[in-house]
Amino acid sequence: MTYINQSLGRNESLHYKAHLPTVRHVAGWGVLILSVITSLAAAVGNFEWIAVVPAVVGMGLFVVIMLPVWTTEIGVTTQRLVYKRGLLQRATKELQLRAIEEVNLKQGLLGRLLNYGNVELHGTGVDDIRLPTLGDPIAVQRAMQEVIGAVSQPSPMPPPNVG
Repeated sequence: MTYINQSLGRNESLHYKAHLPTVRHVAGWGVLILSVITSLAAAVGNFEWIAVVPAVVGMGLFVVIMLPVWTTEIGVTTQRLVYKRGLLQRATKELQLRAIEEVNLKQGLLGRLLNYGNVELHGTGVDDIRLPTLGDPIAVQRAMQEVIGAVSQPSPMPPPNVG
């Protein structure tokens, strides 16, 4: 069970779960595959004694690149934004959606082409939260706006009792 699901309140549900960009996955797997190919080439080319080095380095880099993907959770619930990171130690930042004043998106040219960017949140009386680079940051921004809009709309009044 994820941290976000464990931390949900009684009347709270997960509206949107963000993810880190696909570029990070491609980089991690690319490094791992390249290191295995290099190790195999070294083993075939009579360099058996050095073939293990690229494999070990590649696996280490793979873990370093992919660890944030495996240990970061970002979600928009019906009441708050939750940002959790860490494996052995956990660090969380949570911001009530009603306290958000600004949601800013930073996305460069490459980010627009590959659909990744940063979302920054500015709240009333709280520290600002800068989320890590996300895949599809516009969906995160849209999810927050949808929930904020749903919370701020007054509930419909029941029809008058005519009798």
